[in-house]
Amino acid sequence: MRMLITGGSGFVGAQLAFYFARRRHKVTVMDNLVRRGSELNLPRFQPEGIEFVHGDVRNREDFANLSGTFDVIVDASAQPSLVSGYANPLFDLTNNTFGLVNALEFARTRGCALIFCSTNRVYSADLVNALPRREETTRLTWDAAAWAALPAEQRVSGFDPEWGISEEFSVDGGQHGVYGLSKIMADLACQEYADAFGVPTVINRFGVLTGEGQFGKSEQGWAMWWAIAHHFGLPLQLIGWNGGKQVRDLLFIEDVCRVIEREIEMVDRIVGQVFNLGGGMKQATSLVEATELMRKKFGHSVPVTREAEPRKADLAIYVTDNRKAERVLGWSPCIGIDEGFDRIIAWVKENEDALRDMYCGAQRAMAVR
Repeated sequence: MRMLITGGSGFVGAQLAFYFARRRHKVTVMDNLVRRGSELNLPRFQPEGIEFVHGDVRNREDFANLSGTFDVIVDASAQPSLVSGYANPLFDLTNNTFGLVNALEFARTRGCALIFCSTNRVYSADLVNALPRREETTRLTWDAAAWAALPAEQRVSGFDPEWGISEEFSVDGGQHGVYGLSKIMADLACQEYADAFGVPTVINRFGVLTGEGQFGKSEQGWAMWWAIAHHFGLPLQLIGWNGGKQVRDLLFIEDVCRVIEREIEMVDRIVGQVFNLGGGMKQATSLVEATELMRKKFGHSVPVTREAEPRKADLAIYVTDNRKAERVLGWSPCIGIDEGFDRIIAWVKENEDALRDMYCGAQRAMAVR
């Protein structure tokens, strides 16, 4: 199989490239190298037999210059910040929406499939945050009793407090953030190209992705940033939701690679379908709980400050209902939080020098979702 990975020097793209190259597939990655840290993957590509093309998904000419045929494109290119899009919305839209349309056009004209890495941010914070919840000592949690007590007509579809949010949850409403807006537009474009032009597309609305090879920062990659901050003794800042009680489910990169591999194998049977993919209830944690876990694993704490007001379009709780993926793809996440963070910590220690150069120049708090 010949594969093109856009955004292929970023965290998800590069790890996918290594995963498939080691399984003897021919992999080409295209990346504009804008995100800091992505350039560190370049020396690793050639020994793995991975072809690197310097290109930008926003430029149709960069796609036109790609030679040969491809069986599948995995679009892992994105401007991922929830925050900066409000200052420059066109940056998110040109990267995440129009760039994806260029990839779809390439897939249409070259006759290949496309796997799209979308996000849970396609769901409205207004709708998600309206789900009944209660506060516990270390986290917010959905209130199953309050949900059960609601009249049937007041219960939104696609939600179960015991499982989380499924693909049937509405994407209507406000508070997506510009990032979420750009992704839902791209998400719908994939579905339309599948229906109108027969392009074999699959859409993955991922939860929080993390794992070895990620360069966490204030605006994206908080789970990796938690480990890096504790390793170097850097301060953390918890924003909103009663001092860091917001909850996310974590999906580790090995499980991401496995599910995309399965989708490529099955692509002709799942054309145009949407999958919510995340760690699920077993891999859900709050920022407070993640901080305590890091303290135990590193044997020390770091300075923590708290800001009361949550960020615009932030979610109090988001946990993925993976049941469709289990039923249709035969996939479920295998890497738990404890093992996943152990892998992250080992990677941080192995790459200490490079990470020190990136993170220790500025000894300041870094805000996280």
